[in-house]
Amino acid sequence: CSIPSAASQRKKRLDELIQGRRHPRVLIVGGGDGFGGLRQIVLATAEALKKRDKPANLVVVCGRNADLRNQLDILLHSEAWKNTKITINILGFVTDMHAHMARADILLTKAGPGTIAEAAALGLPVILTNYLPGQERGNVKFVTSDFRFGQLAKRPRSAARLVVDWFDHPQS
Repeated sequence: CSIPSAASQRKKRLDELIQGRRHPRVLIVGGGDGFGGLRQIVLATAEALKKRDKPANLVVVCGRNADLRNQLDILLHSEAWKNTKITINILGFVTDMHAHMARADILLTKAGPGTIAEAAALGLPVILTNYLPGQERGNVKFVTSDFRFGQLAKRPRSAARLVVDWFDHPQS
């Protein structure tokens, strides 16, 4: 029995996107506690996808931050978002993060080592939105320079622009 490599999985996802067989999926996570400017990142990304005006899926994992989950749920399921081409799913703490990552086309997250390792194993492109000085600084280099499977975008709008650019130019 052969297990597909991360590279072959990534190529398959890219081919499906390019051929229009499915809609792109963005996964935004804020760790177990759902912090780190997650609200602004989610809203900027949702707005950028809305302006893009093409079908997309946005999945947000708020962790244990129930207040944030409720706020985002109210904001992103309001009348202003009813006629968009974006499917939005706001989740709390999940125990199947690996499954969400396996279905995603791009991940927005802080530079936590576990999340980065899992993304790397899946061949999942990453946009790092923040990092803890000292302990996570090396993780940024690992993603952006050493293995080049992601970028750092500390401003929410910059991260959102990268998402849209990647979806509009998936082969670059």
